[in-house]
Amino acid sequence: MVINIMGPRIITLEHLDMLHVVFRDYRSQEGFAFLFRGQADDAWDVLPKAGRKDFLLPDNRDLGRFWAWSRQAVAYTTLPSNDLEMLAIAQHHGLATRLLDWTMNPLVACFFACSECPKKDGAVYIVETPDQVVSEEHTLDNLKNLTGVYAYLPKSVSPRLLNQKGVFTIHCDASQKIAAKESRLTKGMPNLVILKIPAGLKFSIIKHIEDYGVERSVLFPDLDGLSALVNQKTIRIEKDT
Repeated sequence: MVINIMGPRIITLEHLDMLHVVFRDYRSQEGFAFLFRGQADDAWDVLPKAGRKDFLLPDNRDLGRFWAWSRQAVAYTTLPSNDLEMLAIAQHHGLATRLLDWTMNPLVACFFACSECPKKDGAVYIVETPDQVVSEEHTLDNLKNLTGVYAYLPKSVSPRLLNQKGVFTIHCDASQKIAAKESRLTKGMPNLVILKIPAGLKFSIIKHIEDYGVERSVLFPDLDGLSALVNQKTIRIEKDT
């Protein structure tokens, strides 16, 4: 019996130019190769909100919570007829679901890794797209019978999802973690890479990726995003004076 003891590859970003070197080796290919996720504190678990301690409801009860949400959400908006699209909308509006946000754009992941918690080291997680995939044909009853982590490439149910080149993993059950194992794409390499970003590099990365058009008003194309961007620039002006 062969025991797979392969863990994630861990890379520490030493300087700004390393970003290009690392991301050259990992590409999305429209979501069918690698996905990217930025977290502002590298100590946080890589889990959907429904799988975290404060929101965890065992035995698929998170799906019951979502069903109750959908019964009331129709008072505010028109919901799609299939469960997974509805689940994506619930995720977009902050409900604790078993969906975890990823992006096809590594610079978008850098934004989320660096835009908050300036005194904490962040991380960009790079994961090989799971070979198990769900689609809009899957219902809540189907999800209850699944085990593991699946990929879900959604329709663009919101401008934010479109601009952020969003993709989801869906975790069954919600507390299911992404396991590190040998890559399907590169023999001898792991499917999971953790790019650690020191706190001291966060501000430089944010300014750098803005030159590539990755900024808050683009990723959040609404008045909230525009206001947050103006506030951010105001803080910079105060620092420079």
